[in-house]
Amino acid sequence: MPDSSHVGRRYSAPGMEIDGERAARFATAIAGSDPVSEPGAIPPTYAAVYLMFPALGQVFGDAEVGINLAGLIHGEQSFTFHAPVAAGDVVDSEATISSVDVKRGMTFVGVDMESTRQGDGTPVCSGHALLIIRG
Repeated sequence: MPDSSHVGRRYSAPGMEIDGERAARFATAIAGSDPVSEPGAIPPTYAAVYLMFPALGQVFGDAEVGINLAGLIHGEQSFTFHAPVAAGDVVDSEATISSVDVKRGMTFVGVDMESTRQGDGTPVCSGHALLIIRG
């Protein structure tokens, strides 16, 4: 179970290429029956693929932190977009456990995330997730 000793633990997910075809399928899926408004553009919510998934995946897989996925609630999520990404961009993503608090028998884990474009180091997206673990 996560505790305050895990605050500051960092995870790195370098070299994620923004796949234009995969992003187009993602855009079509979220557009539903509406036409995709900007064909070829990478939708902002694609940050879940290049930032959130690789970074949080490592947090979840860290046996020392011990997050029980069966009791996990994704409490909140926020993104800040600094620069657009384009198909073919390669980004490096990082996550840091920023807080661990126990309240009412649940553990609240804050995770800060950031993606930068490889080559020039431009920040493209940052985010914060609050994970709530029951039990």
